[in-house]
Amino acid sequence: MQSSSTVALTMLIERINCTDRIEEEIIVQVLSVGNLYNPDVRYSFNIPIEDKPQQFFWDAYGPWQECSRLCQGERKRKILCSRESDRVVVSDQRCHGTARPSFITEACNTECELRWHIARKSDCTAQCGLGYRTLEIHCAKISRADGKTQKVDDRYCSSQRKPDDKESCHGDCNPGGWEYSSWSECSKSCGGGTRRRGAVCRKAAEAGGDESKCSQRDKLTVQPCNEFLCPQWKTGDWSECLVTCGKGYKHRQTWCQFGEDRLDDRFCGSPKPESVQTCQQQECASWQVGPWGQCTTSCGPGYQMRAVKCVVGSYGAVMDDTECNAATRPTDTQDCELAQCPSSHPVPPGTKAPPTQSHKTQWRFGSWTQCSASCGKGTRMRYVSCRDNQGGVAEESACAHLPKPPAREVCTVVACGQWKVLEWTVCSVTCGQGKTTRQVLCVNFNDQEVNASECDPDDRPSTEQDCAMSQCPSRSTESRPLPSSPDASTRNVLPRSQSHIWRTGPWGACSSTCAGGFQRRVVVCQDENGYPANNCEDRSRPNEQQSCESGPCPQWIYGNWGECTKPCGGGIKTRQVVCQRPNGERFNDLSCEIHDKPPDREQCNTQPCPSSPHWSTDPWSSCSVSCGKGFKSRKVSCATGSGRPVSEENCQHLSPKPSKQKRCRGRRCPKWKAGKWGECSASCGDGVQQRDVSCQLGQRRSDETGCPQRSRPASSQSCRVADCPSRYRWREGAWQTCSKSCGSGHRRRSLQCVDHNQQEVHEMYCVNQIKPPDIESCNNQACEFIWITGEWTECSTSCGQGYRQRLISCSEVHVENDNYEYGHQSLSNCHGTPPESYMPCDLGSCPPLQEWRVGIWGPCSASCGDGAMERTVQCVSADGQESNSCSPDTKPEARKVCRNPSCHLPSSCQDIQSVNGPFPDSEHFLNIQGKAVKVYCAGMQTETPQEYITLTTGEGENFSEIFGFRLNDPTQCPANGSRREDCDCRRDYTAAGITTFSKVRLDISKMNIITTDWQFAFTHEGQSVPFATAGDCYSAARCPQGRFRINLSGTGFKVAEDTSWIPQGNYAVADVRKSPVRRTCYNCQTMNRGRLYSL
Repeated sequence: MQSSSTVALTMLIERINCTDRIEEEIIVQVLSVGNLYNPDVRYSFNIPIEDKPQQFFWDAYGPWQECSRLCQGERKRKILCSRESDRVVVSDQRCHGTARPSFITEACNTECELRWHIARKSDCTAQCGLGYRTLEIHCAKISRADGKTQKVDDRYCSSQRKPDDKESCHGDCNPGGWEYSSWSECSKSCGGGTRRRGAVCRKAAEAGGDESKCSQRDKLTVQPCNEFLCPQWKTGDWSECLVTCGKGYKHRQTWCQFGEDRLDDRFCGSPKPESVQTCQQQECASWQVGPWGQCTTSCGPGYQMRAVKCVVGSYGAVMDDTECNAATRPTDTQDCELAQCPSSHPVPPGTKAPPTQSHKTQWRFGSWTQCSASCGKGTRMRYVSCRDNQGGVAEESACAHLPKPPAREVCTVVACGQWKVLEWTVCSVTCGQGKTTRQVLCVNFNDQEVNASECDPDDRPSTEQDCAMSQCPSRSTESRPLPSSPDASTRNVLPRSQSHIWRTGPWGACSSTCAGGFQRRVVVCQDENGYPANNCEDRSRPNEQQSCESGPCPQWIYGNWGECTKPCGGGIKTRQVVCQRPNGERFNDLSCEIHDKPPDREQCNTQPCPSSPHWSTDPWSSCSVSCGKGFKSRKVSCATGSGRPVSEENCQHLSPKPSKQKRCRGRRCPKWKAGKWGECSASCGDGVQQRDVSCQLGQRRSDETGCPQRSRPASSQSCRVADCPSRYRWREGAWQTCSKSCGSGHRRRSLQCVDHNQQEVHEMYCVNQIKPPDIESCNNQACEFIWITGEWTECSTSCGQGYRQRLISCSEVHVENDNYEYGHQSLSNCHGTPPESYMPCDLGSCPPLQEWRVGIWGPCSASCGDGAMERTVQCVSADGQESNSCSPDTKPEARKVCRNPSCHLPSSCQDIQSVNGPFPDSEHFLNIQGKAVKVYCAGMQTETPQEYITLTTGEGENFSEIFGFRLNDPTQCPANGSRREDCDCRRDYTAAGITTFSKVRLDISKMNIITTDWQFAFTHEGQSVPFATAGDCYSAARCPQGRFRINLSGTGFKVAEDTSWIPQGNYAVADVRKSPVRRTCYNCQTMNRGRLYSL
């Protein structure tokens, strides 16, 4: 084949010459460089003229192609272009211009069909009433010959609608035919009780009362209830016995506990476990004395001795004298004189001379004192003295013949420190025998390191120990002798590959929990019997150490600052600070470096607020939606410089009012996305077609709970391609008798799936046929209803006017086989007025009645802790007169104990701040004069928080005024002293003003109100006037005009009775009007010399 090219300006011509016939297709590929437009490629071919032209034709009988489906498919023959002369298949181009014949087809894989198959159904979720069951469904290849099913991949049934995997079902509300009454109350309120109900066999009436007609197994009349634990008494461990010998006592804590909480003792039942118990230690040692010995002289003064021993127990075991109380030790010597010796009478020979005084003394000592040190080595002392036989103190030299007991000795209660060991280090070698060490510290009870001398050296743990790693590889080629064994020589001559192999242990833990580390394992060389060996190949030795990756370490991640809580005057702004990995996995704060944690709150807008009214805005709320477009809102109000809200008219002259609402956008909302409908599940008859419905967020599938369920597109719908001829149909049985003769009953009939031979088959063969109803209503005509009355009861009273009653019911009359049956019905079913159910009765007049009448309980005598409440109790007759004929046994109590919240309350706002730290200004309960009183704490973000009383009665009841008008004639008092602004006056008093108060400052230490604190006051005009102060410069006559008012109702405080107001200035007049509710004063420009009491 030869080719040649001719290049022109606009096109390229390629010629291909062939020296012989080509029996295959030629493929020409063109590479276009530059513009990516489709190149204008044209081609033509020339065929040499032969003597006899070749003829080509389409052959429709080519080979069969693959079947289009696994079941019920179609296959086609391939159409080929053939040369007429020799029937050789050539390129389809040779048949170009000749009409192509139609395909020859035939059915294939007809011996089976594909459809969704229900393999299993679960039990109904409802034991009574409507529920559902789940279905296990898969695609099945069903053989038509024998009906066998074979599970295949679900994609083969993708053209059919997959049935729902849930279907409704009804649980039998009366299993076994039992009808039940209502459950009784639980027998226990906690700790596991039982409740019961009655059961009546509804089939027993039909069977003459035979309850065997109902299933005893399904009868449920007892059921557990309230199985949660009750509050229980909990006890601590017993203390040591408070005595070391004899009978003593030991103690323990007892408390009432429910779950994790401790409750008041009254919530636990009795008896409360004992918290004190007697204990019996070993018998105490005591002094035991023997009989007195003989007197040392036969005449004249002498002394006699006896044995004094410290013994314990009934057998008198002798103990050391230190075990007995030295102060109570009996004397062991006493004076004696049998007779007076004659002065001139010589001492007979052999008579023992009286001993010298030095032998009448002995050492006496007291009990040891406590050790001078509570830990470590100290000293203890005791009193030691030389005593004569009279018990008097003698010179120590008089007891020199006896060894002196020690008066001081070294003692040790417990070591001051204790040894603390750290982790063992890594073995000093990687193979063979090595050493591992650890640090041993002496620490005190606060876990702080102290000098080693503070710990007991005898108890010091070891700091070094041996460690054994895997055996080091030997460079010798000879096998190491094995332990003694009968066939040891045989093992040594085995090939190396068979006798010695490397064995590995499991990998240890990673040395680091994040950012990479390493882990180790044991590698040893052993023979086939597990004995150590050293002839393993070094080249195949497994690694003892490998790196391990535990993921990156978590770091502090923080968000943007939120809005300030206040526009001025110092607010707080917050942000989220979390410890997490880059992939978003969160950890607790201890997993990050706690000292590097960025702050999550800080002060903001610390500039002072303007004193004049201004717009005040609260922080924006969170977005109203979690996804999509929503709104944020905030409160906007007009406030004074102190933060007190006022009418918006005071801020109208300011810049435009800040907006109360703004748009916000959450994250992207997931949306439902529905795919295309699949093919109908049935080629004929009723079928179902399905489509994929998913909740998507962008291009990613999301959990369906994120999309609104109400707008979820249907994932399946019914379809019908054509009607099917069927070999199976439903056969209907005869209707049974109606369940009622009137009033809407029902009747049933049986349905069987049968084939063309009327033989009953499984109902799955009729699944594609419309199933006729097997139940219908009947006898819908109204029944006859009648009133049925019961017997009258006894009169409700034993004297005077009372009533009788009887049961009235509406019953339905059924006519069954000439017998009447009655069924209880709603009263609304019976027509007409029901018979009377109540009737008056009178059993004669009653004697005069006396009864105890009680009043309401008064307030608790203590605002916190235990107190008492009282009420009035009177005996009155029926006409309301006092009487003394009531039974004292039934007299109600007039006094009872009351318990208010705990008195352990802070006593100042400073105490609250020291416990909780910086805190928003708010109301708190404080312990004031032993009572719980609510006080407003202001300045909780500052170092000096202050206490304020919130005046609950409002500013209209708490104000101070200095009247601004002055009479031109100050000697007058016009209008009888009443206030008139149209008086002959001038308004030029510079000290005038009117101030209202919502809160007043409280000095807790002095129980005074600081009248000159205006933080929560509002001056409406003029100068600020102190609290409880009034005045004017109106008249020199007795004509006061300035006013103030105090009303402490609802605050828990009252003005002390000895509070006084002092007039100041010339011609001052004070008119203070006091009431239990409030105090009003006219012209009291005063100095308050009183104090407060808490109620």
